[in-house]
Amino acid sequence: MYCLLQDRALKATIKFEDWPYLVSLLNDFQIEKQIIILKARQLGISWLVAGYSLWLVLFHENAKVLLLSQGENEAGELLGKCRFIHNNLPPQLCGVRREPDQMGFIGFPSSGGEIRALPSTEKAGRSTDASLVVCDEWEFHPYAEQNYAAVKPTIDAEGSQFIGLSTADKTKTDTFFKQKYREALKGGNFKAIFLPWNLRPGRTEDWFKSLSNDLSQHQIEQEYPSTEREALETLASRPFFDSTTVEAMYADCLNPIEHEISDKYNTIKIFRLPEPGVLYATFTDPSYGRDDPHATIVIKTATGEQVAESHGKLPVERVGIVHDALVRLYNNAFNSFELNAEVGNLMRETLETLETPNQAPFIKPDGKTDLSKKGWWTGKQTKPKMLWGLEEAVRLRQIIPRSKECLDEFSHIWLPEGEEPQAPRGLHDDYTMAWAGVWQIKGYTPRKTGAGFKSWTRREITY
Repeated sequence: MYCLLQDRALKATIKFEDWPYLVSLLNDFQIEKQIIILKARQLGISWLVAGYSLWLVLFHENAKVLLLSQGENEAGELLGKCRFIHNNLPPQLCGVRREPDQMGFIGFPSSGGEIRALPSTEKAGRSTDASLVVCDEWEFHPYAEQNYAAVKPTIDAEGSQFIGLSTADKTKTDTFFKQKYREALKGGNFKAIFLPWNLRPGRTEDWFKSLSNDLSQHQIEQEYPSTEREALETLASRPFFDSTTVEAMYADCLNPIEHEISDKYNTIKIFRLPEPGVLYATFTDPSYGRDDPHATIVIKTATGEQVAESHGKLPVERVGIVHDALVRLYNNAFNSFELNAEVGNLMRETLETLETPNQAPFIKPDGKTDLSKKGWWTGKQTKPKMLWGLEEAVRLRQIIPRSKECLDEFSHIWLPEGEEPQAPRGLHDDYTMAWAGVWQIKGYTPRKTGAGFKSWTRREITY
């Protein structure tokens, strides 16, 4: 290994250490087209990227690297790392002539390679091509979204690559970097990599505790996170659902069981088979199936245990068929759906055509029922009650989710300061709304008295 680095703290030139996490990251650089790295401070990742960039332009013909940084000074520092590594290579490599060699641009005539460093300005990256685009400390770029859009045609070209890396900004709830990282966790185009503080050799628990001598708690969490969740959490918001409770609920998750209805409708998962004489409740958050998925939750009314679900991108008419099938499977479960907008009306029409049994009446904002209408309207008065009712049910362990995917969504629902609970940009809240809906209609479940339903009960909740 020929690479030498600067250590400003030691005031020395040191050898590159092939620590396991750095070697693993280099392997990812060789394989992955788009990588997004959420990291702690001082793990050597910027030096690693600088070395990788230099290797690319020295050992490949006509390779071009574009380094985007927060500002002009930061861009110059990253390019300076490339220069330092090159200056300290063995004679047969450091003798390779750099021309031009300017503040924001170095070239290598022998290979036709070049590295350009630019600050994140409104037009940075537009009308350019590159073999590799690197966004260093991407979370803090003032024009992160515009720059990504500008270089996207370059990234899409065969053989090109994108690496975005950053610590997290604890003061901002919903940055472009956080959006892309969360999308990657859900199976997006990027490979998401989290690098906690304790990966670097020598960083012990005592070392970590000593940070409190100089840094506040939120600064420690920002610069030296232990977990992805800690890194993504912001000062201006908090998890809507109690994090400790949600984490404990994962122990109750079940693998779906085989059932003929799952074979027929591949969005359906069955966790518990229906029991004769048992009351169930079902609620669906429908969708058109283009931009966001639908979610249907089925629970055992007496215990709040999830017994089945459907989740995926389906046309609303198909969502209605799935809803109807689950209602009938679970003893004609008491059921409803989100009525909002055109998609809600299409859902209502589908269920009317299917003659879906035991639909809940329309619930007015004051809690009174209208037996002539069907569906649940989610508005300014009802949505907060639904969500805070579900928050209470989670906190008090009154529900038993069986779906890991559902709990994953619960984990990313946030409560921004002064606002309503919401999913971060790029993610969805369909599971959450389906659970909030089924928990509400559970309180209106009719008592079975022989033929038909004759009386109503409502569970009182304090919001």
